[in-house]
Amino acid sequence: MYPIGISAYIEKAFLMLSVAPKDRDFLRFFFPSSEGRIVYRHCRVVFGVSSSPFLLNASIMHLLENCQPQHEEVAQKLKSSFYVDNCVSGVFNTDEQGRFIEHAKLIMLNGCFNLRGFESNVAGKNVDRSSGDTSVLGVIWNLETDTLKCCTDMDTLTCETKITKRLILAIVQKIFDPIGLLTPATLLLKLLIQHLWKMKIAWDSELSPKDVNVFLKWFRDLYVLKDVTLSRCMIINSTSELHVFVDASRRRMQRASL
Repeated sequence: MYPIGISAYIEKAFLMLSVAPKDRDFLRFFFPSSEGRIVYRHCRVVFGVSSSPFLLNASIMHLLENCQPQHEEVAQKLKSSFYVDNCVSGVFNTDEQGRFIEHAKLIMLNGCFNLRGFESNVAGKNVDRSSGDTSVLGVIWNLETDTLKCCTDMDTLTCETKITKRLILAIVQKIFDPIGLLTPATLLLKLLIQHLWKMKIAWDSELSPKDVNVFLKWFRDLYVLKDVTLSRCMIINSTSELHVFVDASRRRMQRASL
């Protein structure tokens, strides 16, 4: 993994894509007016439409595949750096950091994409921010310590709170953990949900005392997760070893790499 991490985003990415005139009738919407109903059509790709991320990605890939020869190296790196409108990448040193940012901005400008908001754990040329916490695809990245952690802020439960399958599912879905940092902790709750499905428990029925106790014990321990951090960069050299542990049971299978 690169010792210097870099993140950025495309400003108003979807609005940079024009919808072909023949397709605009599929994006009609009504505008309330005192003069009666007015029908408009979207002329730009709409955020929230299921096809929009694909259209954006296809446009970015087309742009990168047809970039100028002097930008080829950075373009190849960018091909594996985008998640919708977010760019997450890395380099080995500050000189490479400056070149990457400069070339990346020029490449994206050729497609009228403004790549901006560059953040890194190392200050450098064209870096807008290199201190404090920032959010990268829902994961909190501390730029000074170069560590990652997940947000686990939850609403407080009172003694009057009714513990139901709906509540448990809502809570487990609030924990956004795209790289699996908290999998050992969230697994217990997912197994509980699986159990509730097998028992055919209704969404808003109060759970049995046994199931409630399992949930409340997990919920009380949740505050510990806010302090769990992981180094973003793992330095690999000739003496490094990667150990993989796998364990399985009737209800679960997990793997850990150290």
